[in-house]
Amino acid sequence: MSHSGMKRFRAALPVLLLLLGGCSATQVATQAGLPAPLVDRLPLRVGIHYPREFREYVHREKRQNIDYEVTLGSAHVRNLDWLLAAMFEQLVPVEDLERAGAIRPPLAMVLEPRFQEFSFLTPRDVAGDAYLVTIRYLLTVYDGAGARVDGYTYTGYGREEAGGLSARGPLQLATQRAMRDASAKLAVELMEQDAVRLLLRGAAPAVPPGPVTTPVPPPLPEPSLPPG
Repeated sequence: MSHSGMKRFRAALPVLLLLLGGCSATQVATQAGLPAPLVDRLPLRVGIHYPREFREYVHREKRQNIDYEVTLGSAHVRNLDWLLAAMFEQLVPVEDLERAGAIRPPLAMVLEPRFQEFSFLTPRDVAGDAYLVTIRYLLTVYDGAGARVDGYTYTGYGREEAGGLSARGPLQLATQRAMRDASAKLAVELMEQDAVRLLLRGAAPAVPPGPVTTPVPPPLPEPSLPPG
């Protein structure tokens, strides 16, 4: 089959699936997996607050008579825990923002991630041979007492070639590439935010490892990413 013929065949895959099986479902469970961030770890205590809707977020939509379900929350929590633990000396979970100021030793700042957008294009959508994923996040920055200081958005993009009749594998890989792209941007852009610079300028260094009033999770090992 010629290259142009193969592209037309891949673009027609969703239609073939509909003809063969009627309404179908595509469930995608994203996995944690990040490269080591090329940043120096700062000697600071930073809090992380994960809203329930972030931790448990699942994107659902129905398109062209196909039900898509993409689980995003749990993998993002593991990735962010690992990434921020590599960026800061101590990462402290914050369950309640209103009680952040009572944590001792004090925190330099508290971060709260949320999903703003998850969208994807299939080969049929773009008359091509790849899946394209966009993930946009809102990261809200609070001071050590839990008062909102600022917020900014960052976006990750991912692409993966269609590789067969199933959308699950390519869509999963495209989503994970978008997660990696967003994480790389966060590792660089977070420290460039004016509000973050002001907060960290007057922050005390993290205390040497020892007993603290709030448990600190151990750094996560670098997860593996499916080959691609």
